[in-house]
Amino acid sequence: MGPLDAHILQDDALACTRTGYTLAFRSHWYRSLPMSCMDIALTIDGVDIPRERLSVEANGRRFPADMLLKQTDHCLFIQDAARLHIDHPPAPKGQPVAVEFRLDLYIPYILIGPEAQPLLASTTIRKTFTCP
Repeated sequence: MGPLDAHILQDDALACTRTGYTLAFRSHWYRSLPMSCMDIALTIDGVDIPRERLSVEANGRRFPADMLLKQTDHCLFIQDAARLHIDHPPAPKGQPVAVEFRLDLYIPYILIGPEAQPLLASTTIRKTFTCP
């Protein structure tokens, strides 16, 4: 866990919607990166959420989570949060929601190994929220 990991999910990151949740997340890297350098995984209350039920919104654009690695023209700036839209039955108001969020960052300018693969900076955040 790095020093910026504590900022990935703020205390008010989770919101309940009619069709599920939204989860605001930030990068844990010290520089802005293209969205194509990111990958995500999510578990809610112990249930792995399939990627086809996730979409990402950043910079006024929304796209399926499966398209995240193809977003070469869009960055997530370190001051900004992206919003993950989650199609999953929401918890009743006031009930705790256990979230496990994994954010993988592929650092394009730090190449490692004999095949010069981008450095993987991965972190998993476990946090419990309450639907207001």
